[in-house]
Amino acid sequence: MIASATSPSFEQPSALPRRFAVHGHAVEVECSVAGVAGEVQRMLGAFEVGGWPDGFTPVSGAVRAYDTAQVVRHVSQTARPVPPQRSLDLAELYEEGERFWLVDERWGMVEVNFLKGSWRSWVLPRPQLDPVRCAEMAVMWPMAQLLRPRGLHLVPAASAVRDGFAFLLLCPFGPGPELAALIRAGYRVIGQRWTALREEDGRLALLHVPGRVERGPGLTIAPSSPFARAGGATQPLWVDLNAQYAGSAQHHAFCDAVLVADAGRRPHAGVRELEPSDALHLLRQAWPVAELHPHRRHSMLAARLAQQCRCAEVQLSRDSSELLQLLEDVKAGGLARVA
Repeated sequence: MIASATSPSFEQPSALPRRFAVHGHAVEVECSVAGVAGEVQRMLGAFEVGGWPDGFTPVSGAVRAYDTAQVVRHVSQTARPVPPQRSLDLAELYEEGERFWLVDERWGMVEVNFLKGSWRSWVLPRPQLDPVRCAEMAVMWPMAQLLRPRGLHLVPAASAVRDGFAFLLLCPFGPGPELAALIRAGYRVIGQRWTALREEDGRLALLHVPGRVERGPGLTIAPSSPFARAGGATQPLWVDLNAQYAGSAQHHAFCDAVLVADAGRRPHAGVRELEPSDALHLLRQAWPVAELHPHRRHSMLAARLAQQCRCAEVQLSRDSSELLQLLEDVKAGGLARVA
């Protein structure tokens, strides 16, 4: 576990819980870490409400500055480690019954309690991740775990639609250039960095989640910033494409295709359509978010996508506009083999 015992100065004196209706689901977030709170506003502000009708039980989360004495009270010494998850990178995962703990030396720790429908996150005073990624791990990731059993899947994936054809893109690197090229070609973006999915009348719907994409190598931030790394650091430059291109947002579309991008860009783009059985294997292998299940190991979402949608493995190139032709190939069914 992380050993830091400081109470960082970037914690706000107090923070009132904020209420959100995330595509019909009640969520309450209390955040007292200044940098993360700003990102919560950007990611969830569009869903903020004054309250919910009677009978709504929210999932709730609290984000605090890391303090060893407080953290120790919420950690179980009998929790067992979970096998490494591809999507968790350097983080460690532990479980005990209905509780899970994610420990990441780069930013902090989160406890998810399925029985109570709540989470708690503790952010280190000088995290190595920038505010966007800290907020994703401290808020979006645990919120996704708790909303999934209620029927809403939050996935760190891009999505867009044009002329009634919508797709989900699982990409291990930032697809900002591709999304900008798609917008210029008439596509509307549903999710830039996260997309919500739910089943509606037997089909899988893609739902808008506000976000930004990473653009450029980064910019230097002041050493006094709580999100600056020791020895000097850069903060990625993030841009909201929906704000940059007026009218480029789409709030809902049914998913027709799922594209799974290989790691890294190649000189030329390529695509290969997959049979449902092969698609399911690839989707489970490339799924971008570790899913916690107290009583089973696999989500049914990947299986539904493989069965209901056209699935393809793609290679993106250094020419972001080449994705347009790949999408036309997928839509038409005339697919080239991946080189």
